[in-house]
Amino acid sequence: LRWWDRPPDAAVIPGDPAMLSHLLGNLIGNAVEAAGAGGVVEVKLFPTPFDHDGLRIPGTGYAVEVIDSGPGPPPEIADRLFEPFVTGKEQGIGLGLAVAKQAADAHAGRIAWERRDGKTVFRVELPAA
Repeated sequence: LRWWDRPPDAAVIPGDPAMLSHLLGNLIGNAVEAAGAGGVVEVKLFPTPFDHDGLRIPGTGYAVEVIDSGPGPPPEIADRLFEPFVTGKEQGIGLGLAVAKQAADAHAGRIAWERRDGKTVFRVELPAA
């Protein structure tokens, strides 16, 4: 597990603290579980352009990436990860990523995932204050 490196400038993202906590908590918790013992988890926060009425305006949003060294989701559910009750975990109920998506949507943001350089990357983009 790699610890959080505080960004040099404050990032202000308006929203419901409980919902945003669930969003990030689910992503980080899943990453830690997926990486397993000896694995690596990174959390990155950086400014990003955000869509406003179809225009990408620089510096108007933040991206949070949660990156883990785990194997990624099973191919048979990869396209449905954000749907309720879809899970690749033996003991999972499949609500964590659905709740994360709901929180991102409620804050006019978006969430996506990809495999990048052999790692699983979940990216959340949210508008800045």
